[in-house]
Amino acid sequence: MPYFEWFATTVTGLEDLAAKEVEEIAGIPVYPDVGKIFFKGTVEHAALINYSSTMINRVYLLLAREKVETLEDLCSIARRLDYTWIIDPCQTFAVKAERHDKRLPFTSIDAAGSIGRAIIESFRTSTNIKLKVDLDNPEVEFFCLLRNSEILLGLDTTGESLHRRYYRVYTHRAGLQPTIASAMIKISGWRRNESLLDPMCGSGTIPIEAAIKLKNIPPGLMRKEIRLEKLKFVDINMLKELKKKTKECINLEAVTDIVGSDISPKSIEGAKRNIEAAGVADTVELMIRDCLHIDRWLTWEPTHIVTNPPYGVRMNVRDIVEFYRRFVESIGKASPNSKLTIIVSKPKIFTSILKEKNYRITSSRETMYGRLRATIISSEK
Repeated sequence: MPYFEWFATTVTGLEDLAAKEVEEIAGIPVYPDVGKIFFKGTVEHAALINYSSTMINRVYLLLAREKVETLEDLCSIARRLDYTWIIDPCQTFAVKAERHDKRLPFTSIDAAGSIGRAIIESFRTSTNIKLKVDLDNPEVEFFCLLRNSEILLGLDTTGESLHRRYYRVYTHRAGLQPTIASAMIKISGWRRNESLLDPMCGSGTIPIEAAIKLKNIPPGLMRKEIRLEKLKFVDINMLKELKKKTKECINLEAVTDIVGSDISPKSIEGAKRNIEAAGVADTVELMIRDCLHIDRWLTWEPTHIVTNPPYGVRMNVRDIVEFYRRFVESIGKASPNSKLTIIVSKPKIFTSILKEKNYRITSSRETMYGRLRATIISSEK
């Protein structure tokens, strides 16, 4: 099976974790970059990553990586590529573009349009057939990423971003991306035989992601389809066999103590729906509780506390400093031996409170929470 060059997008700040996860999944060298990773592998490797990764958003077959200065440079690069092995004449296609370089004298819309026309021209030159464009629901989608005067032109093998999990039937208004939740669990050092509590679980994302790891459920495999399955050069029988092997690794019998709590009955009700959709209702326990009074209701000591508190931006927390302080005090009383991993928008404030309460910072890393800059902090007493 031939090897190709690929890149996959992930959350900025978590690239090294995503790279390590992909190395473990596919058994190949992976190289982190800004907001993405690069690797060389087979179509089977790409499929396995799509099915099993918990930190990747999309996987792309790398078609071109070159320096660009003008729109004509883009057209020239796209025009000289061969697309006849990628797309069938009866299939529709589209091009999406992201520009992260204001020095380039054109917009992402300009780039997408120019590349689309170049693809049509190249294909027509080779086959005398004009490809059809469908911007809403294309069967084949190309992606152009522009950064530092460089173009990455890729073929999307994923479709809908992998962070949109199969179980998300209820979404909290300040919900955490599952990719970030998975990374937080990895950062925490949690292992399958250890317990975990999320005292501000919202829609249940962190407990569900822990349960998925526990049972080795491949989240991408649980969705209806991935775009790779529609590409003409992909061996469908190979994919069927890969799916079968991947499903055989699922361990639904695995159990440990994973608990989520929240002060909002609505959130807990929504989390129950998500947990049932995820197939982990036998593993995750939910309860309506106040995170500021953990010492009043927590009757056991979890190995890890992993949580996403209100930011004070999307939610109405008037005094975020006082909220942080009361939360840390409550945890310190109820479960002093638990390792705490948390994502916050005000890391200096939270770090000072942790130190004030005799917690030791074990790791700290910046990431992007949507458009907000956030910091994932791990600590212990």
